[in-house]
Amino acid sequence: MNKNTYRFIILLLTGLLIFVIYYGVTFSINNSEVVELPEVVEEIYPLPNDQVPQQSSIRVDLPVGYEITLIVDNYIIPESEILFQDAIGMFTWRPGPNKSFESWIAGKHTVTIQWSKVTGLPDVGEFSWIFYTY
Repeated sequence: MNKNTYRFIILLLTGLLIFVIYYGVTFSINNSEVVELPEVVEEIYPLPNDQVPQQSSIRVDLPVGYEITLIVDNYIIPESEILFQDAIGMFTWRPGPNKSFESWIAGKHTVTIQWSKVTGLPDVGEFSWIFYTY
């Protein structure tokens, strides 16, 4: 091969690289999207429409003094299965042996939380979202 053939191959590969980078930047997922949660809900994991591994847990952070009912795929999770850290108001649940679900099945999951305030003025509400496991 002569010098011009190598130059052509390098130019072609450079053009292909620029195209792939442009395509990736143009069609990538926009991570700057802000998730609007109800005022009472401080944080949730996984976020709506997230794709997470099958060993992931559900975390809900509410202010201190609230209790929740956790519903996963239309099944009410017993309070005994939910880990509650009362000092910070964090509720955590993960599938496992001797629990409502042994493991996550790959695919779409729907989570609903219903909360109520334990002390003070009543404050009740509900929030639902979906996420995906792989």
